[in-house]
Amino acid sequence: MISVIEPLYKSKDKIIFGWKPETGAYGYRMYVGLAPASLTLLYDSIGSTVSETPVSLGKISYEVYATDVQAALSISSTYDFSNKVFYFAIIYVNSAGSWSALADSTTIEVPPTSVIPRFMKDDPSMNRHPYVFAWDIQKWVKTAGSSQGAMIVDSCDYYKENITSEYTYDGTNLTQTKSYLSDMTAVGSPAKLTINTYSGSKLIKSVITDSTV
Repeated sequence: MISVIEPLYKSKDKIIFGWKPETGAYGYRMYVGLAPASLTLLYDSIGSTVSETPVSLGKISYEVYATDVQAALSISSTYDFSNKVFYFAIIYVNSAGSWSALADSTTIEVPPTSVIPRFMKDDPSMNRHPYVFAWDIQKWVKTAGSSQGAMIVDSCDYYKENITSEYTYDGTNLTQTKSYLSDMTAVGSPAKLTINTYSGSKLIKSVITDSTV
């Protein structure tokens, strides 16, 4: 698929998505999951009407509600929608009634933080550097970010992401650390693996690679 679904707004109750119309598409289906390799049908009949609202102008806009995600994934109604990582993808149907393959779609990650709308971002080429007000230094600063949304950059424990780290020792030295988001414990979920190399008791090398839970 050419289109990439984009989160434009997120709250504890809903996420608003937008995407550019697929050429020849007459409708869409949306999928959701707690891991990128395990997606479940969320909405079956999404139209192809382009939005005229500022936040999603020129795109197809669709609102995803927490209650619908909870029902589709059979998770508790107490599951905090605003602080969890979810994966979304869409497929489309053409005039002949044939659906595109989910495997050909781009699966995107909605991180556990508010997503800042595109029109608030200042970089016209990358669209990923919003300004925020730093209360401790009383000035506006440019924040870190990614193409999939905002990124948490924390100096205070209260604002840190919920991370689980598993440690492996050789008896004395810490040889391995695996870290992942605490709400993403399903097998296959993204993780980071740190391998330490020692000379005697002295740490001489640390290698961090992508891994899975």
